[in-house]
Amino acid sequence: MESPSGRQATSERVRERWMEHHFRQRLVGILAVLEDVIYISLSVLFFLASVYIMVDAVVSADWHSVPSLIGTTLDRFLLVLMLAELLHTLLIFVRTHQFHHQPFLVVGIIAAIRRILVITAEETAHYQGAHIAPYLWDLGVTTMVVLLLTAALRMSSPKKGF
Repeated sequence: MESPSGRQATSERVRERWMEHHFRQRLVGILAVLEDVIYISLSVLFFLASVYIMVDAVVSADWHSVPSLIGTTLDRFLLVLMLAELLHTLLIFVRTHQFHHQPFLVVGIIAAIRRILVITAEETAHYQGAHIAPYLWDLGVTTMVVLLLTAALRMSSPKKGF
């Protein structure tokens, strides 16, 4: 009968042989290439979506109403900025194969600011003094999200290349 330490040593030898086996190394290499293909495909889709949103914002803009024009284009271009930041994050990962969390915090900040602008634009367009409380709560919570994400970004260690 084999002792527990003998079984553990055998298990470790089997694991070491598997880790060094050429089949495993080739499989890991193929999966790494497929992972890069997925990230590059997503990057291309983010880029195409950004271009589409910018062109659509210009084409479908209401050029006769300045407040509507500003609100719509600002909303769309902030969405493009979020997509660009996600594209930047994907490209950093494809180049370095290291995950950086700061771009996601920036995307969250942009998304929250975008929400604040949309809430403000909706409220000013449909102002009803008696029903302002839900908007104020939404603005307050979203502002807290911006502050917390900003604090998290400031506390996170600055990474080279961001």
